[in-house]
Amino acid sequence: MDHNGVRGRYGRSVAVASGWYVTVGAAVAVGLASVPSPPATDCSAWFSCLSPGESLALVMLVWGGPVLAGLLVVTALVTALLVRLVPSAVLAGTLSALVTVTICAAVYAGRS
Repeated sequence: MDHNGVRGRYGRSVAVASGWYVTVGAAVAVGLASVPSPPATDCSAWFSCLSPGESLALVMLVWGGPVLAGLLVVTALVTALLVRLVPSAVLAGTLSALVTVTICAAVYAGRS
């Protein structure tokens, strides 16, 4: 199908949804990096003396990778459904990111 059809909108919609994840992740990283380091503390416990930026990097390595992978898989499925209903790739991608985060948050809340 041509780039004006469903396949073209699907690719652009997934790109828009992925762009939202990058934008939100960058905003969180900038927000956490701008937090000043706490005053001197006891560094006897593991990871107790990490700066906010180092803490963010550690969290992204341990927790962020699997979450991002899950978000992208669910996004691909949700976008495949939404792109047929919504004519705008930007709107479909934004709705897809919103629906995906809502689904993943509901699953996480149900687990806890």
